[in-house]
Formats: sequence, structure tokens, C-alpha cells
Amino acid sequence: MSAGGLVTPSHTKGRIAANALPIAILAIVVVFSAAEPAFLSPDNLIGIVRQVVLVGIMATCTTFVIMTGGVDLSVGPVLASAGLVSFYALDSGAPLALVILAGLSVGALVGLVNGAAVAFLELPPIIVTLAMLSIVRGSALMLGGPEQHLIRDQPQYSFIGAGNLFGLPFPIYIFALVAIALILVQRRTPLGLLVAAIGDNERAAYLSGHRTRQTKTLVYAISGFGAALAGIIQSSQVHTALATYGPFGTELDAIAAVVLGGTSIMGAWAPSRARCSGCSSLGSSTTG
Repeated sequence: MSAGGLVTPSHTKGRIAANALPIAILAIVVVFSAAEPAFLSPDNLIGIVRQVVLVGIMATCTTFVIMTGGVDLSVGPVLASAGLVSFYALDSGAPLALVILAGLSVGALVGLVNGAAVAFLELPPIIVTLAMLSIVRGSALMLGGPEQHLIRDQPQYSFIGAGNLFGLPFPIYIFALVAIALILVQRRTPLGLLVAAIGDNERAAYLSGHRTRQTKTLVYAISGFGAALAGIIQSSQVHTALATYGPFGTELDAIAAVVLGGTSIMGAWAPSRARCSGCSSLGSSTTG
């Protein structure tokens, strides 16, 4: 804006660039709704949100990893492994709380190993998580084999992925809770600022006295936790556990959702909308 209060072309261009993704989503919605009016029906909109829940949860939880300048390519196999572990816990007669804890522990443990290798051994994140992708996938195949494992007569567990609450699929509530929680962590806690500082200049953050290694380890654990939560939701949704769930490309969908939302792949600060707008774009374009 000029000194006289007039809006300059450069200012207008900057505002358009900052809101490019919402504008693109609006354009997609307009085009698809014009071609098919049913696109804007409540059932279809709920279906779109439900479709992106799994990717949305993984994208939300891996945002902090990308903010540090890292990447997590192991989320697909972690998704499958969490579902398998939950199945075997159910099969053993464990209570629901213990089943969920077992599944989530798989993701958190894998994430801790990834984070420790990246932070303390100073190995490249892409190499560490790519190796972990193969390790976890192989372990899942050894644990569950290539066959599907049916989850039967488990109404409480099935409600996690297939239940409805007040007219909305229950997974949507889980996605919303995870997104709100991590937005608050980013905006209202020191962790959010420290993660952005690491992505912007890790050396400077370390020299300022921050515990950068522990923070990087933690964000990978959060990413693994999100992948495991997605695995539990998927297995309860389709009533099966399978070692090959979360095929190659799952991790790319999660990364794409984060980057489309405005997070730089090089790290540093991420806008809060990054957790939802990228998923909205992928969901609306895929469904259309």
C-alpha cells in the first residue's frame, strides 16, 4: 500500500498469493458444483471430509517434522503395523483402552527411533525414514503375513472408524480434536516456537540454549503417533488389518497436504491452516 493509502498492484498480488489455496479450493468447488449440483449436498461434503481424515491426521502430525526441515516417509507402514498390533491385542481379549494404547505405542516408538537417529546421530531424515519404511513394512509382513485379518464382533473398536455421533462420522471428531490440539501446541506453547526456530536456523536455536535434539526427537514421535492413530481408525473402519495397508504414496499424500497448506518443505513457520486447507484441496479434487 502506498503512502497515500492506495492499494498498489504489488500489494494486491501479495494478498492473492497468500490466499492462493483457498481461492483454488473455491474454484474447484464452483466448477464441480456447476457440473454436478449434488457435489454440494451435505452427504457428499461429509463424505469428502471423511475421505481425507486419515491423510489429514497424518499430515497434521507430520507438520512439525516438516517445520524442522525434515521428512517422515515411514508413516504408511506404521499405519499398517498399528492396525495389526491392535488386531492381535483385540484377539487376545485385551480391553479397548489397552488395544488403543498398544497400537499408538507402535507409532510413537518408531517415531522416537527415527527422531533419535536424525537428531543424535545427525543422519539425513530422508535416509533414516526411508530405511524405517522398509524395516517396518517387513516387520508387519513377518507379523501378519500377506492375508487379511478380520475384526469381528468388536462393536466398541469398530465405532472408532465406522460409528456416527450427532449425524457425523466419529473419525471426523478425532481429526478435529487432533488438529485443534496441535494448532494450540504450535501457537500457545514454547514447542511451536522452538520447532519453527529449528527449521529457520537450527544452529542459532542450539546456541541460544534450546534443547534442539530432544525437540526433533519429539516431533518424529508425534508424526509416528499420528500414523498409528490413522491405522487404528482404518482397521476399525474396514474391519480388517493387513500388513500392506498404507501403500507407497501414502506418505506423499501427507506431505503434499502439508505443503499445499503453506508449510515450506525447507522448514520454519507453518500457517495454522496448513493442517486443513491442503487436505480440503486434495479431497475436493479427488472426489470431483
